[in-house]
Amino acid sequence: MNKNNYLNNVLESYRMSHVDDLMEKYKEKREIIKDALVDKFKDQIVTRAINSGSYAKHDAINIKFDLDVCQPFKRNAFDTLEEMADAVFDFFNEEFEDDDFVKYKTRKQRVSTGITFVIDGDEIQMDIVPGRELSVEDYVETNRLNLYVRPKLLQPASTTQTNIQKHIELVKGKNTERSIIRLLKVWKTNKNNTRIKSFFVELITIKAFEKCSDVPTGIWEQLEMVLEFIRDNVETIRLEDPANSNNVVSDIMTKTEKESLYWDMKQMLELIESSADNLKSYFPVNDDFYEEEEDKDSAALDIARSGVVQKPWCKY
Repeated sequence: MNKNNYLNNVLESYRMSHVDDLMEKYKEKREIIKDALVDKFKDQIVTRAINSGSYAKHDAINIKFDLDVCQPFKRNAFDTLEEMADAVFDFFNEEFEDDDFVKYKTRKQRVSTGITFVIDGDEIQMDIVPGRELSVEDYVETNRLNLYVRPKLLQPASTTQTNIQKHIELVKGKNTERSIIRLLKVWKTNKNNTRIKSFFVELITIKAFEKCSDVPTGIWEQLEMVLEFIRDNVETIRLEDPANSNNVVSDIMTKTEKESLYWDMKQMLELIESSADNLKSYFPVNDDFYEEEEDKDSAALDIARSGVVQKPWCKY
């Protein structure tokens, strides 16, 4: 099996364009949510809600993706960030109505209100992230927002500063890195690995590319480079939110979770090295949108298969 051909087929099978018709229905619901927020909080918001999540960043895969929104509020809209977060939750939990809306599934999440629609028999989840500008009229100039972080287990409630627009631009502008991020999301979804957040995957992938002195051109070689970088650095690396250096994204994972991710990467690399067919168990194609084609032999493929091409050396 040619690894590059196979991984390109994987990426093709998870393209969002395969679900364009469904996405149009989802996006219609997103606009309904935005309109509802304007109607409810018209005097308190800075601007209409902005798109966020993996779909906005262009690194979504068609079996699991985020069609989320962030609602910027004026500095003086609420006395506290907690009041702001609760007001958004209360609106969707008590007042918002839609034929496809599943009210009892409305949930308080750490920085968002999670809502659920059932469209054509499938559940689609959206997160509404409320944020308050740092000072009066600051958001229009900087896109900065303060978020309320709800308590979880032993972690108390807190606040954090972010810049959703900066997050989108960071990933959206990196075409090569996005392909690897999408492959890692395929792996994460296939292994039901919920402990690793997508933002962590995005940041560590981008960091791997930045630290490599000679980035390879093949999709497998690039993926291998990132897997090795994660294996070698996950337990010690410091990944900061590009919008807020005080928010250390790598600290979201516990020491045990980082150790587990190290062993995941180590085992994956060793098994793929022993047999290229093991790629299929870690990065399966989406069978709904995949038609197997017979590989066409060529001199280029023969060279790739032979391993004659020297693997670029990355100085981390």
